[in-house]
Amino acid sequence: MLNYTHSAQKVSNSNGTQRKKALSQSDLKLLFDATAKTKEQEKAKDFWFFSYSCNGMNIKDIALLKYENIQEDKIVFYRAKTINTSKGDLRPVTVYLNDYSKSIIQKHGNENKSKSEYIFPIISENDTEIVNYNKIKNFTKFINQNLKKLALNEGITGEISTYWARHSFATNSIRNGASMEFVMEALNHNNMKTTIGYFAGFEDKDKKDFMQKLMNF
Repeated sequence: MLNYTHSAQKVSNSNGTQRKKALSQSDLKLLFDATAKTKEQEKAKDFWFFSYSCNGMNIKDIALLKYENIQEDKIVFYRAKTINTSKGDLRPVTVYLNDYSKSIIQKHGNENKSKSEYIFPIISENDTEIVNYNKIKNFTKFINQNLKKLALNEGITGEISTYWARHSFATNSIRNGASMEFVMEALNHNNMKTTIGYFAGFEDKDKKDFMQKLMNF
């Protein structure tokens, strides 16, 4: 298991408060339905929405996935961030695969499907940690650059990156009626405070709708 650390970029405004990192439902649909103009844009879109559909799994964890992590209709894995920072009591993350995520594994997965093989050809067991670190860094940059181009083609001019897939998953889960407890577990957070931090990225309309539903027992 690779044990290097990779910190996610923080997005903040001038007064230090968190800015919205989640796409609206309309922008999610627009981006998902978009026709890529290049194979690079198509690949970037595929992996961004794979991340989104897999509980906002980050690119490092996607790169580290092996076929042994697939158990019937789900992926069970440990977040690299947790392995590197936890002092014990590691909790596995379970992601149930849907038709879309299965199709991306089929489309981009390695031909060698032995249990010890990485699912996606992003890194290699034959390379050093630093080489694989740079491969993940460059692959993340590749997704961000080409997804930005695809988004601009559709008139989406705001910030967007792989990190936004995680926030968009959390936000859209709540929009669709999921509880904070569900999102907390799906994101593998240790406390509700961290999960509630994602709520800061919601649009005002979403906040109002969520508060209205609190008493719908």
